[in-house]
Amino acid sequence: MEKLDTDSIDYLLWSISNNDDQVAYRSLFEQYYVALCQFARRYIDDQETREDIVQDVFFTIWEKRKTIAPCTSARNFLITCVKNLSLNHLRNQGYKQDYETTLQKKLPLYLEDQDDIYTLQELQNLLNKTLEKLPTEYRLAFEMNRFENKSIEEIAEIMGVSSRTVKRYKSRAIEILREELKDYLPLFLLFTRFLN
Repeated sequence: MEKLDTDSIDYLLWSISNNDDQVAYRSLFEQYYVALCQFARRYIDDQETREDIVQDVFFTIWEKRKTIAPCTSARNFLITCVKNLSLNHLRNQGYKQDYETTLQKKLPLYLEDQDDIYTLQELQNLLNKTLEKLPTEYRLAFEMNRFENKSIEEIAEIMGVSSRTVKRYKSRAIEILREELKDYLPLFLLFTRFLN
């Protein structure tokens, strides 16, 4: 299924609520399921529990679709639902902890908005911004190999360096990207082969 522009998330929720639109529901799920599971990681360490929570959110959206206010921000709605279910789960498990402190410890340092969730396009933009910060040689070796499918030997010839040097550039680029994008690595691994 073709991914809709992220600006359409509010329309998707509206269409689910007003038109019982199953295609919009499926699209909303496909675009945000993985991102919401990653968001739930701020509260819940267990992957299976996170997936259950997010599935429960989507189940509830469909079951209670007629009660969703038409002017609701879909992104905020999804985030709030996942956050509330996650905190409820922790309370039900008998955790006696300061949720805000726990949340702050798990947040990536570079997040501008604590409630960010990312679609594939947003992750691609994040990757591109990180690539721009790499030294030119590292970036070129990485991009030619991963985006243009050029072999190490082809890159070495183009760059006028040895194959060993290209391997070192590429390896160092991957190390830096893994470090810079570590909080989003599970999402990148699901969507891309860039950091393998």
